[in-house]
Amino acid sequence: MTNYTSTPASSITIFRELVSELDSQQLSDIQHIDLSAVAEETIEGLCHGLMFISEAFASDNTFPNESLKQVGAFLSAAAHLIPALTVLGEYPPSAY
Repeated sequence: MTNYTSTPASSITIFRELVSELDSQQLSDIQHIDLSAVAEETIEGLCHGLMFISEAFASDNTFPNESLKQVGAFLSAAAHLIPALTVLGEYPPSAY
C-alpha cells in the first residue's frame, strides 16, 4: 500500500515505481520479449536524440525559439522514460 503522507516524490520516481509494480506474470512470453525489445530500442532512440542535442549545443548550433519548447518536452520525456524503460528492459528471461 502506498503511503500518501510522505514527501511527494518526483514524477520520474513515481513513473518508475508504477512501471516496476507491473505484474510481469500476467504477460505472455511473446509480450515479455516484445516489451524488452521495445524498451531497448526506445532507450537507444532516446540516447541518439540526447546526443544530437548535445552535439548541437557543443558546436554552438542554436535552435529557433519555437523549437526550444519541443527540445524541452523531449528532455522531460527522456527523463521520465529512461528510468522506466530500464526497469522494463531488466525483466529476467526466466520470468518468460
